[in-house]
Amino acid sequence: MRNTSLMKTTRRALTVAAVAAAVAGGSLLTTGTAAASTVLSPACSGTVIGALSDTVAVQGKDLAGVVKAGAQEQEWFLHLNGVDPQKIADTVTAAGAIPVGQVPSNAASGTIGGDAIANAVTTTLKQAGDGFATGLGTGSDQQHKTLDAISRKVSGNCGLTAYASNYTQPTPSSSQQPGTTTPSPGTGPVSSVPGISGTGSATAPPRNYGNIPAAVPGVTGAAVPPGALYPSTTTLPDQVLPQIGVLGGASAPTGTPAGGQPDVRNAGNASAIGGEPATGNVQLPMLLAVVALAGVSAALVRTWVLRKLS
Repeated sequence: MRNTSLMKTTRRALTVAAVAAAVAGGSLLTTGTAAASTVLSPACSGTVIGALSDTVAVQGKDLAGVVKAGAQEQEWFLHLNGVDPQKIADTVTAAGAIPVGQVPSNAASGTIGGDAIANAVTTTLKQAGDGFATGLGTGSDQQHKTLDAISRKVSGNCGLTAYASNYTQPTPSSSQQPGTTTPSPGTGPVSSVPGISGTGSATAPPRNYGNIPAAVPGVTGAAVPPGALYPSTTTLPDQVLPQIGVLGGASAPTGTPAGGQPDVRNAGNASAIGGEPATGNVQLPMLLAVVALAGVSAALVRTWVLRKLS
């Protein structure tokens, strides 16, 4: 009897342990699923921040306005074609959070274009049920036109930029720096840059700059004194100081007059040549003829004036 009761107790204990293990495993699985969460964007445009690989969703109420505007492009008077923009907007609002994209899994940021958001909206409307009941229109042709109008409106007005909050920049692999050689064991890298010496990654300027080429000022060879370069009243050893008014140096030429000044003469026997008279000059006969004509004209005028007065 004692063995039977002990076995029953053991079985109960094992059953309770198995149930506890199942509950713990389920909670762990639930936690792992919740780790890949959904990030809700406050609008269909702008930026959204989430963890790597998170799903980005937009609330239907934030998309209802742009969806209604797109459906109004296909609406007829009194909904004669079955297009009801308000019904379509209500259907999108009732859909709740609509997944439109994902946060990048290996980058700091990524874009969710308007085409992706428009595709998510049209897919939601197609899956909502009968197109006529949701206000898309009468017949498949009209429903297709309405979905195209909504897609164009959403893609032109929506677009998101998703940022990963837990992204870390990968560390670059170590590589040999250019201009260095592989050092021997126990020594630091040796730089091949001229004039730079040092150990490890530190560099220092050279102590001596004598090996740097430079232009030498002045004249190569014997230096000329400043007085010879810029003479004032002295001359160079092999030159004679010129004198003002004396031609041919310091010695006076032959034929110098008693006053000490040389005889300055014209070079050659040049003489001025008389030019031809200008054709435009007024000669004396012409001048006399003009004076006579003026006198005759004055006499005629005087005679005419006197006759008029008398």
